[in-house]
Amino acid sequence: MTSIRDLSYEHQMVIEAMKSQLIIALVRRLGNKVEMPVAEIDSTGSSNLTMKAVDGVFTFEVVKKR
Repeated sequence: MTSIRDLSYEHQMVIEAMKSQLIIALVRRLGNKVEMPVAEIDSTGSSNLTMKAVDGVFTFEVVKKR
């Protein structure tokens, strides 16, 4: 899997711009409202979010950092 750091600057900017759209789409999918404790968000330091797009479908997966 390619790291965002390995992409061109232009591609990195596209992904950065898409982050807010991703959060909106995921919260909508979960019923338009998500509540979680701060500790749960703080505990994500050992994880990465991977993304791929194939045939018009995005796939996201949480994986352990290497």
